[in-house]
Amino acid sequence: MCYAAAIPYVMAAISAYGAYQQASSQRAQAGYQAKVAENNATIAEMQAQDAKARGDKASFDVRRKYAALMGTQRASMAARGLDITDGSANAILQDTAYFGAYDEATTRSNAAREAWGYRVRAAGSQSDAAAYGATADAINPLMSGGLAGAGTWFSSAQSVDQKWYRGEKPYAGNMTGFYGGNGTSGD
Repeated sequence: MCYAAAIPYVMAAISAYGAYQQASSQRAQAGYQAKVAENNATIAEMQAQDAKARGDKASFDVRRKYAALMGTQRASMAARGLDITDGSANAILQDTAYFGAYDEATTRSNAAREAWGYRVRAAGSQSDAAAYGATADAINPLMSGGLAGAGTWFSSAQSVDQKWYRGEKPYAGNMTGFYGGNGTSGD
């Protein structure tokens, strides 16, 4: 009985199983990375919404602060008998209104830029998730295993064919020179 004939098949099966396991692992890893990227996109969008909400509140606080300041200025000027509709008193109130509007706009703009940065990050994470998902979908463990097993089998068969052609005939009882042994078919 010659076990040597089974060696190419065993080698092909081992190679196929190893390639299948490796491809399965790569597919699982790409799927995991896709989920992580999706979670990162979700978190970045939540951060963008938070930045906008904080900006809206800060803008409201700035407006309220300047409205209070203008009220204090009006009361103070009126208590001193100044006409707040004309001259320097009016100019002070207009400057306060201008800088209040400017600070409010700056606060909104800063919040919008922060939110935009988070949305850009979310879009990048969504792109990463799509790429990882496509990679996971493209990996076929059965195909990888089958191709690796076939390649190993053909390589082994070619080696046997070359040995046979040189006259070593490993499967005809002459085990010396190919698999070792003493040359009898019972090795």
